[in-house]
Order: sequence, then structure tokens, then C-alpha cells
Amino acid sequence: MTASTTTSPSRWPVPSAEGPPGSGLAVLVNSNAKRGGRRVAVQIARMLPGASVRLTKSAKEIDAWLATLVQTRAVLAAGGDGTAVALINALSRVTPAGQPLPVVGVLPLGTGNGWAHSLGAPKLHACLERLAPWRGRLPTRRCGLFEVEGTLAHFAGSGWDAMILDDYRQQLEASRGPGRHFSKSIYGYLSATMLRTVPRVTIHGNPRVLIENLGDEVFTLDERGTPHRLEGAGLGTVLYDGPFGVASVGTCTEFGYRFRAFPFAERMPGFFNARIYDRSAAGAVASIPRLWKGQHPLRGMADWFATGIRMTFSRESALQIGGDACGMRRSVEYRIADRFVSMVDWRRLQCLAG
Repeated sequence: MTASTTTSPSRWPVPSAEGPPGSGLAVLVNSNAKRGGRRVAVQIARMLPGASVRLTKSAKEIDAWLATLVQTRAVLAAGGDGTAVALINALSRVTPAGQPLPVVGVLPLGTGNGWAHSLGAPKLHACLERLAPWRGRLPTRRCGLFEVEGTLAHFAGSGWDAMILDDYRQQLEASRGPGRHFSKSIYGYLSATMLRTVPRVTIHGNPRVLIENLGDEVFTLDERGTPHRLEGAGLGTVLYDGPFGVASVGTCTEFGYRFRAFPFAERMPGFFNARIYDRSAAGAVASIPRLWKGQHPLRGMADWFATGIRMTFSRESALQIGGDACGMRRSVEYRIADRFVSMVDWRRLQCLAG
């Protein structure tokens, strides 16, 4: 007798392309979004009356909402990178192992909106206008994920990036009146960098980091940005041992505010891009325009493509995951995730919609 095999039904079946605007879409709205969660939820519900729109405050509420969804063309996160990370991790918890995650989209409502911008998302109203008449499957791009401390993410890191985020939030919390609008902008981000982070780094100097390979193959970049296998790099190989200002990992090209922190992150599917920047604070300030544009090659910048690494710091260093500050660490491990996510490609959607 020949054994028969059966395929379990998908947790996220795609519904038929019928119904009012937004049918088959589910939208998670961050109640603490920069532009006002409740007001935005109402706006989305009006423009996409067929969508399931949920305003949430916690991971528990997100899980409970996802459990009610039966069919979906896409699940969208209305917020910043932190909201998108929370949604991806919630979807991973409720999706059976071996099954793909549903299509995910990001509606830019946060501060930096790195993932949304890298996927070509316009402003919120324009996103909704493109979604409303669309029927059927949405155009997507495959995006890689890595795992850090049990969390799936698209960028994370230690050093100045995490310190700047913490300083930026402290500055924003202290802002009042007209100055608060300035503090929420890119100018507030830069002022926190120049007035808070840079002086602190100048006083204490850069710590050191030891980066060890935890996977098999490792690739580096040549001056033209072409990946090349690092010969002899196996499990336990030391990739770097020296000072650092930023020690980050990404599978997404942008960090936020259109800062191309990982310009080569999508060159090697199945790998994440680890980057080290080892210049002084003064050197970094002088290089801000080139850093922002993702210029390559750049003095003090080193890149690797790996499936697993461990970073061990000479002193406790700030950690951020997906743009959210996570406190201080002496060691952090990153591993490529066995899951990827298909993200709404806003540029293709615009082209296809004409």
C-alpha cells in the first residue's frame, strides 16, 4: 500500500476579490502612533470599509485579534518599524511551523519609517488611495528576517544607533509646546545626535567588539559592492576584534528618515548584513552626508554577510531592535530566521495601478 500525503490547509487563505474597498485586508493600528492612533483608525476604516481595523496597545491584544482573522489578502501595520516588528512576531506565533506568513504591509505612521520607505510607501492617505480600488493579490517583495533575543527583526544594533534612539526619545519626552513638533522631525533626531550622543561618546570613547561567526559561509564586499566569499571562515572564526561606534545587523536597506544604513542588505538572500563603523565621533559627524546616502566604500566601514554571529563588547553597550531601545548588553547573538515575509511593494503597486 502506498502512503498518501496530505497538505494542511494554509492558516491564511486568500479570499475572493469581491466586496467593498479594503475587503480581505486587516490593519493593525498602533494606539501610540506618532500621528494619533485612534484618529488614524477612523480614517482607515472610512477609506477601507471592508477591512478589519484594530487599534491595539499590547502583544496580547494583537494575538487575540489575529486569532479572529479567517481569510486575508494582507495584514498591514499602521505605525513605525516597532509596530511592524510586533506584527511580524505575532504572526509568527499564530502561524503553524512550515507554513508561510501572510502578506504584510507597512503604512508609515512612525518616526523613522525605515521599512515603509525602503518599500516605497508614500504618505498614509496615498497608501489608502492605492489600496481601495485594488482587487486580488497585492504585488510583493520577499524580505529576509533575522532573530535576536527571541525576536524576529529587519534591523538591530549596538552602539551609537541605539544611544541616539534613546537620546532622541528622552529629548522628545522633555519637549513642550511648539518645540515638540521640531523634536519629532529629522531635525530633532539630528539635534539629539549632536547635543546628547556625540558629547557622551567623545568623553567615554568607543568600546571594542569581538565578532565571531556562528554559521558556515561568510561573504564580504569589494570596493564595487560585490559580495565575495571569505575563504577559511567557518564556525568560530573571528571576523573582527577592535573599536566600534556602530555594530549593526540588517536585512532592510534603510534605518529610518531615509538613512541608508544597510545599502547592500538585499544583495545576499538568506544572509543578513553585519556592519561595523569604527571612526571617532568627530569623524562620524564629518561623514554624516556620506553615511546617510550609504556611500561605499567609506573609511571605517566594514561589511559581512552571515547567517549567524556573536558580538561581545568590552563594556555594556546599548541595544536597539527594530528601532526600539532594549537596554544594555555585554553580548548579543544574531541568527538568520528560517522564515521570510512577503511585503507589499508600494512602488510596483503604483506602477500596476497606473
